[in-house]
Amino acid sequence: MTRDKDIDTLLRSMDPANEASPARPQRARTDLEHALSHDPSPTVRATTTAHRDGSTYRQPLRPSARRPRAVVLGGLVAATTAGLFVVPAPAGGDAAFATWTASPVTLSGEDRDDAVADCLASNEDVGGGMYAEDLVNAEVAIAERRGAWMTVVLTGADGFESTCTTDASAPWWDKGMIGSIGRLGAETDPTPRALKPTQLGTGMIMNEPISMAAGRAGDDVTGIIYTSITGEDVIATVSAGYFAFWLPGDELQHASDGSSIVTVTYRDGTTETQELSF
Repeated sequence: MTRDKDIDTLLRSMDPANEASPARPQRARTDLEHALSHDPSPTVRATTTAHRDGSTYRQPLRPSARRPRAVVLGGLVAATTAGLFVVPAPAGGDAAFATWTASPVTLSGEDRDDAVADCLASNEDVGGGMYAEDLVNAEVAIAERRGAWMTVVLTGADGFESTCTTDASAPWWDKGMIGSIGRLGAETDPTPRALKPTQLGTGMIMNEPISMAAGRAGDDVTGIIYTSITGEDVIATVSAGYFAFWLPGDELQHASDGSSIVTVTYRDGTTETQELSF
């Protein structure tokens, strides 16, 4: 089978109408009552993948020098490490990211549980359920909030990783979610001061561009700051050997070329700049 046919088969196996289910019955009843009293406009779901020539979803983390080939549906433009499906949904409640904040807040308690449940539900049918076992056994590496937006990074064996950014202000039947899921295969841990992005680029949600970066961080890394083109310091969450940050706009569109610089803080208090690249 050719690579193009492989891509088509994978894309057809992914449910384009995937929607997050409610985390608790009470929330479901409340949202259902709201749905029955309103006439929500239909949404169009889309899926895409980005990879390099000859890759499969189980390829190692580090791609070759050749640029990833991107299959684009529904307006999404994404750059991710070979092996990660990118799963977007152009819907939500926080128009134009009005509540977004450059500094994240760590999720806890009920908010954390809801965000994790939404991420699991959003991915359970991807690829015909090929990641069902990974999701059941996944651990939560990152759970953060930026305004109404929740970001969760799930990790597991064989390099399994799933990243979800969800609009928590939207009702469950119309949640905006963008993220990735896949197995990157066995690989050595990053060196103590290294960053290894597994998701890096831009996508579209609610017809608005979003720039995202996530991946692994060495044991000595305690903080990461990305300074946007407007001069705003976007603080990454660093937890359990992973990092993640995102911001509205498309300025990370070409970040996989190594053009994006972050300031990294180490355990001993020293800092230095690093390029984010695959």
